[in-house]
Amino acid sequence: MKVWATVAGFLILVIVLMLISTHIILGAADKIESDLSGLYENVIKNDYKFANSNYLDIVKKWGEYKKSWAMLIEHQEIDKIDEELTKIKEYLLEQDRTLLLSEISLLKFYIRHVREMILLKIENIF
Repeated sequence: MKVWATVAGFLILVIVLMLISTHIILGAADKIESDLSGLYENVIKNDYKFANSNYLDIVKKWGEYKKSWAMLIEHQEIDKIDEELTKIKEYLLEQDRTLLLSEISLLKFYIRHVREMILLKIENIF
């Protein structure tokens, strides 16, 4: 009986930890995507002053989220996000609208990819 109670307790612990990690990543991904949408809109309007402010907010939030994400997802995904943020910074300085919009869209794709990766789906299990 003790063995079954231990196994059940371990399974419950694993499920609770999985739900907490999913909640952390989904919440952070929503916030980053929302900020990226604001950045995208300001670049469309050619308002680079506010776009730069959006970018700094995203970098600040990413710095906070990155530590928790590093424990929960593959580092390759985190490296891609860091790489895209670096590209966006340079294109923002140059005010290169076309490349900036492209990199913002690619960063949104990476964030959505992380979100899809952590969800409990059949295709993520097999």
